[in-house]
Amino acid sequence: MISHLLRLLTLPVTLLLINPGYAAPLPQQFTAVYAVKTSGMTIGETKRVLSHNGEYYQFESITRPKGIARLLTNGQVVERSLWTFFHGQPRPEHYTFFNSGSKKNRNVKLDFDWDKNRVINTIDGKPWSMSLEHGTQDKLLYQLRIMQDLPTNKNTLRYPVADGGKLKYYDIEVVGKERIRTKLGVFDTIRLRYIKGSRKTTLWCARQLSYLPVRIEQQKNDDSPVIATLTSVSGITPASKSLSAAKVRNVQ
Repeated sequence: MISHLLRLLTLPVTLLLINPGYAAPLPQQFTAVYAVKTSGMTIGETKRVLSHNGEYYQFESITRPKGIARLLTNGQVVERSLWTFFHGQPRPEHYTFFNSGSKKNRNVKLDFDWDKNRVINTIDGKPWSMSLEHGTQDKLLYQLRIMQDLPTNKNTLRYPVADGGKLKYYDIEVVGKERIRTKLGVFDTIRLRYIKGSRKTTLWCARQLSYLPVRIEQQKNDDSPVIATLTSVSGITPASKSLSAAKVRNVQ
């Protein structure tokens, strides 16, 4: 129960990264904070931090329980991707995942060897390797690729991802456009949908924030959805484009 709760809190809250070949400069630091709720109750907080130190860029996600969820666990989920640019696209070099809320404190490490096109998976101290294909992402970094590709106006985005010791393909559907109102203001968004087994995830990515998600909903079967809403962001300046008169959906 505790481990499942923390996994639900690690929603794919994604930050857009723009490489030097694009019009906008690359942010050296980037922080976004999301409140996570279900059935109207606050159960957690997710913080995403982007930084650049020397050889690598780092994208980190930390999720902590809040409110009633703290009665079930004091653990947290920490994901970290160290990566570089390759031909204008983010490429993973090292990925780690640690869940201190699970019974066994699950610990995962991936080391990418692009010269040999192999990745070494180490889960709870047990290593094995598998082959890579061009463009393979880790489970955190693929989220940056989504945001990088959104302005291309594709209907579907597909990414090979090293996931659970296997190479899996994540298919992200572009559902449509929607204007939503949050505590941070009104945003024109692109709505995305991703279905993995019995779990459906929907994201609203704001054009004014370089397609940063301002709302995420995740639902498994008929359970109550888990909803993450952006509460603060620093390191990115909202685009100053006028909004036309259109129906606005309130999601506060």
